Amino acid sequence: MNPLVSIIIVNWNSRENLKECLESLFKISYKNYEVIMVDNGSTDDSVKFVEKKFPKVIIVKSKVNLGFAGGNNLGFRESRGKYILLLNNDTIVPPNFLGKLVDFMKKRSDVGIVQPRILFHRPNTDLHHKINSVGSFFLSTGFLYHLDYGKKDYKKNTPYEILSAYGACFLARKSLIDKIGLFDDNYFAYFEETDLSQRVWLSGSKVMVDPSSTIYHKGAKTSQKLPTAFIQYHSFKNRLQTYLKNLSFTNLFKIFIPHLLICEVSSILYFFVGKPDYTLAIQKAIFWNLLNLEKILKKRHITQEFRRIEDDEFISKLTKKVKLRYYYFLSRGELEKYND
Repeated sequence: MNPLVSIIIVNWNSRENLKECLESLFKISYKNYEVIMVDNGSTDDSVKFVEKKFPKVIIVKSKVNLGFAGGNNLGFRESRGKYILLLNNDTIVPPNFLGKLVDFMKKRSDVGIVQPRILFHRPNTDLHHKINSVGSFFLSTGFLYHLDYGKKDYKKNTPYEILSAYGACFLARKSLIDKIGLFDDNYFAYFEETDLSQRVWLSGSKVMVDPSSTIYHKGAKTSQKLPTAFIQYHSFKNRLQTYLKNLSFTNLFKIFIPHLLICEVSSILYFFVGKPDYTLAIQKAIFWNLLNLEKILKKRHITQEFRRIEDDEFISKLTKKVKLRYYYFLSRGELEKYND
């Protein structure tokens, strides 16, 4: 019998997405799974809708919005599966996607997390069925390279290693997550999957993409409801604390300090291009890390205790080089316009 998979979906005021997501999910060919929906204090009728239309869904209610990180952590505590699948509520899944991911994990005991090929689902737009995520890699500046984002889909069925999986959909071994933890509650949203992926690598397991499995993602349906400065704040805050917790002592000097300087320069540049709210968000992110440094260092001690490999054993082979214009399009949220 196939092992039980716990599928965790975090929801916040997204009834309009849940119908398509859950309808596709309950048509998959893999049969041994449970669906846990964590509702983050929604004020729409999301919960009532799911209770009526999808009674098999296990609903966990939070009175407050715990964010993506806290919501998934709450769902994880209710999970019973051998594997954990995190799935965004604005996804649509084909019937065979989960079976392929589980089969991959059965064959690869060295892998802790695997993600499918994730394509955009945006009918009547230029991005429809183009690449949303096929894995993220490291840049020497401390930012991430999102492989082939916005490019035309291509046929590639050979699995490969990546630095970081994408939180919209990935399958993880529960036994590993029990040891290293899922998400840091301090993250709320953004970069939490990269923090987790780095901890998976440090534990001695791998993070990979199995492109034979595919799902479709509308993308940014929750973040569109949030102020852009809020997104910048959490992105910069979480990136800084991830590196403070996870990098080796040597790489704190080689990677973290230069990245911190780049953040300061970015803050100044945003001010001069007429985005003072971004400037303030980055400064707040830096200050948050200074204010919480003692707590971060305690978490760093825990992370370093389960370290089994050195940074260079995975970061060096998962680092990409890009042209300067990549950062221009990254800062504008227009990576689909970048051609390497």
